[in-house]
Amino acid sequence: MQKLIILLLVAAVLMSTQALFQEKRPMKKINFLSKGKTDAEKQRKRSCSDDWQYCEYPHDCCSWSCDVVCS
Repeated sequence: MQKLIILLLVAAVLMSTQALFQEKRPMKKINFLSKGKTDAEKQRKRSCSDDWQYCEYPHDCCSWSCDVVCS
């Protein structure tokens, strides 16, 4: 009976330390249920309004400064 109690206490300590370490680990963003961008969202990103517009890919660039950032 005493061995069982000691075993349960050791298991509880190990589980609590594991939970503490997992809590400190940075959480990754999970987007497997999110949908992709719509055509309107893609088009909005491509239509640059100024020289410093953000672009993701080289074919999204609308100006020379944006092209330099993408390259």
